[in-house]
Amino acid sequence: MGFKADTSFLRFLSMGAVGVHRTMQRLRDRGFEPIELERYCGSNKIWTTKVKRLRLPDLLCIRTGMRAEVRAKTDLKIRMSDAPANPVRIWDAGLRDDDLVALITCFDTDDGLKPADDAVYFTVGALRASVHRSRLGPPKSASEGAERDRTWPAIVPTRDGTVLRVTNKRLIVQMKADAERSARRQTYTLGSKTVYVSPGDTFRAQTTILGGEPPGLANLSAYQQRRYAPLDDLQVDTAVDRYAAVKALRFRDDPRDQVIPALEDLVRRETEERVALEAAGSAAALGSEFGQEQITRFVWENDDRPDLRMEAVFILAEIGRSLFTREQLNRVLTDPLFEGDELRQAAVWALGKAGLQCYEDVLRFIDDVDENLALHAISAFGANTPRPIIDCLVQDLIVGDPRRAPAASEALRIIASDEVLQALVAAANAGEPVADWIIATLGRLPPDGVRAALRDSPLLDQITPMLLIAQGAHWLASESISTDIAFLLKQNLS
Repeated sequence: MGFKADTSFLRFLSMGAVGVHRTMQRLRDRGFEPIELERYCGSNKIWTTKVKRLRLPDLLCIRTGMRAEVRAKTDLKIRMSDAPANPVRIWDAGLRDDDLVALITCFDTDDGLKPADDAVYFTVGALRASVHRSRLGPPKSASEGAERDRTWPAIVPTRDGTVLRVTNKRLIVQMKADAERSARRQTYTLGSKTVYVSPGDTFRAQTTILGGEPPGLANLSAYQQRRYAPLDDLQVDTAVDRYAAVKALRFRDDPRDQVIPALEDLVRRETEERVALEAAGSAAALGSEFGQEQITRFVWENDDRPDLRMEAVFILAEIGRSLFTREQLNRVLTDPLFEGDELRQAAVWALGKAGLQCYEDVLRFIDDVDENLALHAISAFGANTPRPIIDCLVQDLIVGDPRRAPAASEALRIIASDEVLQALVAAANAGEPVADWIIATLGRLPPDGVRAALRDSPLLDQITPMLLIAQGAHWLASESISTDIAFLLKQNLS
């Protein structure tokens, strides 16, 4: 099951997702219209079924056709993963000279990972032109063809400052004072590096790259004048270009009477199955019955390709709420063919907050005998869960079934909306005795809200001890501290 993976891998995924979201935000600020070209690059959800995707950049601007690969790290460097012995995993595989690489720092804070205000952009062409000056680090693992970090020398400041002077040999800056260090001048010897800043420019620590081996930063304004014509790219030879085109068409407003027939025709003749699947998804999203039929085929007729089945379920979630998508996802959940399969977990996830938000369909699975499915169902509820569904969960607390009641309590804790609190208080005030699971669930909600809702109620005295240990009530009652303590307690062998 995906979320049983180690926390270090989850942190790595989270960092990438945070970097993608901030980069997309800043590109929108500049007038671009980015979408995720690489599915789930902006998500940290872990699945054990590995989808064999094309080698794709993370982002695509559907207006200009600009593509960008996002690299988020805790330390800002011009760095790419490379596997020189494996052609499909070399650092620039599948990338064009004018594709962008967006490098962005993610800082560790008490509130979690926080991205830098903006990314630093290079073209792939600039990195290729200077690759002879880059360095390969040691293999990341002992496996054959293991990836290594390829790093281009660069000047990254460790604190904020201002550029004072630039010569052919030196870059001179004024570093600002901080809590531990006084203001001072800093001189960098350039060697073969190019300077990317000018006198008078200000810069941010671990956010700005002042200079490096690549011959220059990317000029984003040059991309803004481009006009993307994805319909034209449906005929090209490169699978990545066809894939980008079919995905873009789902999000654009090109005439449907042209787009749908073109997508359907591509599905019929496409030899690359991942392109065919994406084309079918875009056609289905635009109302094509043929596209819907093809998505169904990918789900039900691919016994030897579980990765394509998973991808098809992800696409159903992205298409959004409709009779077709809802029926297909519920069919996956109930058909014996997928009993014990992770595909069911993906389907219930797609019906929840990450997809269709059909919480009424998720409700029945919170106590499923398949524990992994039940946990995904419980976690699939969002803060926008409507009151009728909340009332059903509260009723489960009142009934008190030993398996379903704790599942309902956890779902309500995750939802944690004002309506959850109102429904629980209403149930508590409905009569005596108050169901134990009602009391227990109130004690798991944010303490301030519970105290305000139960002010002057005798029930508050009963719940107060529980509020002392509710999540967020004190310094030990946080997710990160709980994780650290659990980790320490596992270190119990001597």
